[in-house]
Amino acid sequence: MTKKYSQEELDRILLSKKLNEFYLAVVENRQELLTDEEYEEIVKSSKIIYDDNKKAVKNIKDVIDKAKTTKYLKEVASDLMRVIYSLSQIRHLAILTMIDDDVYDIGSAKFENLKRNKIIHFDNFTTLYDESNARIRYFTPEEVPQLTKKTVLMDVDDESLIQAYEKAHVRQSESKDLTSDFITEFKGKSYTLKRK
Repeated sequence: MTKKYSQEELDRILLSKKLNEFYLAVVENRQELLTDEEYEEIVKSSKIIYDDNKKAVKNIKDVIDKAKTTKYLKEVASDLMRVIYSLSQIRHLAILTMIDDDVYDIGSAKFENLKRNKIIHFDNFTTLYDESNARIRYFTPEEVPQLTKKTVLMDVDDESLIQAYEKAHVRQSESKDLTSDFITEFKGKSYTLKRK
């Protein structure tokens, strides 16, 4: 993020936004899985793989054989999990809005890193909620123990609608990058509040 916002400024902007400036969205990391051909090439090749001690491991079979021993597995388990997660398609549900040219996730109270993640599905928040059953307001640590300070979040009367939306879309097979579509649609809204 190149721009800096004070927390007070972020809060003011979020509390001033209308509900239809928020979107339910499914966000996916931009890491791509190996294709079958790429995987076969690595398995069959003589490419050198290095372990933590910079000792050459001649092929993947050697790595797998070593991983069968408890001691070796314990040494590489954290690195192995890091590799698995970096190659996996990881998705999460978000409630997004924009502040200037940046996409903000009100649920996690942070800006979305669009170099790392992409939006693969989105719908205007008001397809499920309106002013009668949803609002943007402050929550305190007393109300939500996970919070460490007073935070602006979305308040909904019926969370099952969000859970149903997540269930319907988070496992979708298609993952076309709709990030630019989201930004284009959002910027078409004339009432979008800009930072002063």
